Amino acid sequence: MKYDIIIVGGGVIGLSIAYYLKKESPSMKIAVYEAKYIGYGASTRNGSHIRVHFWSEPNVVFAIKSRKLMLSLGSETGWNPIPYIGGYLWLIYDEETYQTYRSTDKDIWKKYGVGVEFMDPSEVVEKYPYLNVGRLIAGVFGREDGKIHHDFVTYAYAHKFMEKKGIINEYTPVQKILIDGNRVKGVIVSGKTIEARKVVIAAGAWSKRIMKDIGIDLPLTPARKELSVLEPVKFFIKPLIIDMREDSRGLYVCQTPRGEVMGSVDYPEIRGTYEFNNTLKYLSTYAKAVTRLIPSLRKLRVLRVWSGDYNISIDHSHIMGRDEEWPEGLYVATGYSGHGFMMAPYTGYLMSKYILNDYIHRDMEPFLPNRFREGKLIKEVMVIG
Repeated sequence: MKYDIIIVGGGVIGLSIAYYLKKESPSMKIAVYEAKYIGYGASTRNGSHIRVHFWSEPNVVFAIKSRKLMLSLGSETGWNPIPYIGGYLWLIYDEETYQTYRSTDKDIWKKYGVGVEFMDPSEVVEKYPYLNVGRLIAGVFGREDGKIHHDFVTYAYAHKFMEKKGIINEYTPVQKILIDGNRVKGVIVSGKTIEARKVVIAAGAWSKRIMKDIGIDLPLTPARKELSVLEPVKFFIKPLIIDMREDSRGLYVCQTPRGEVMGSVDYPEIRGTYEFNNTLKYLSTYAKAVTRLIPSLRKLRVLRVWSGDYNISIDHSHIMGRDEEWPEGLYVATGYSGHGFMMAPYTGYLMSKYILNDYIHRDMEPFLPNRFREGKLIKEVMVIG
């Protein structure tokens, strides 16, 4: 069997790339190979949020354009991803962090038309009376940020790709990438060789394992993250709220469209694992933090707890494209460090241009994998969760 392009990984990143490739070149033979089922990894285990506010300019630019594509996805595919742009609210408790938000707003966010609203503690309390803010310095509100349903986005890409006669193979793990000389030859699946001129690794946390097998060590570390949902109540938590008190352990909380209260804390910190387990350490820590911030949640029951992963790069920014020192025809899109869902649309769009035409867009260039050996790290530090 022969394909023009094989994509390893059936999550939202791989499916976005597949969709845009088929959109650009309908006659190409393209197949997606997924070890489990579509969206098994972080794609359907994430918090379903999108934002444009980052602390590095390349990520801000990328996120703005990805958001635009994300919000047009419903009309483009016929799958309504239920967008809700309720904003992000950061609760700031130390002067250094506050000044960083101020300078980033002045130097980057306003430059691209995504400035934030700074609120003093009394304004925060007046607008969000359900919050117990403690010794708050300021609130920072980003109105362009919000939520959008991950399942509808993931399956919209899958459906439209298959509608254009793209092939998706679930429960078919790629065992090895085949290299002939200095060129990709294809992959091995179930002991059989599947030939392809180009192979794209978009396997989330498993991308590192796949690449390392052919001698390429990407600077990535998987980290397990846990989330939970409390029973639904009348909708009142309009923005995603991030409590930046040090002892809140990165708490964020919001409500789903059904009214369920969803959130997480960055505890326990478990890295290097590929297991989606849950812990009482997480749930008890989250319960204490979220009920301190919103005391009215104390009597709500827990409906479910699940875990996903962040595939963390050393500069907390994604890796896309290829290094010229790699075998020809080999590409990656991975290492999103918790931002993969929101960055998926623009990733697919840019990667399709690159794979088909060898065109490196200026918005893609900072994220090329050669930045690690050239010392051109992005150093994104605004990572939530």
